[in-house]
Amino acid sequence: MRTGTLVSDPTVTAVSLDGVPATVEIQDCVDATGYRLVYTKTKKVVPGSGGGRHLATATATRYPDGRWLISSGAAFEDQPC
Repeated sequence: MRTGTLVSDPTVTAVSLDGVPATVEIQDCVDATGYRLVYTKTKKVVPGSGGGRHLATATATRYPDGRWLISSGAAFEDQPC
């Protein structure tokens, strides 16, 4: 199981409202330094499961009913931020 807090700091990097469908690109620096994988029974941290800060991206798409939903996303754990 996981314990701790995952911190997110998203920023809109591009907006395309004239496109069909309309989209918004989002970039985030995810901070997992306080987020750990632990053993359920003992609550001890699993060795090698420590997190850091890494880049993540997402695309939000406006659907015909007007809702904005995340349509794609990726985490780049090899790219610190």
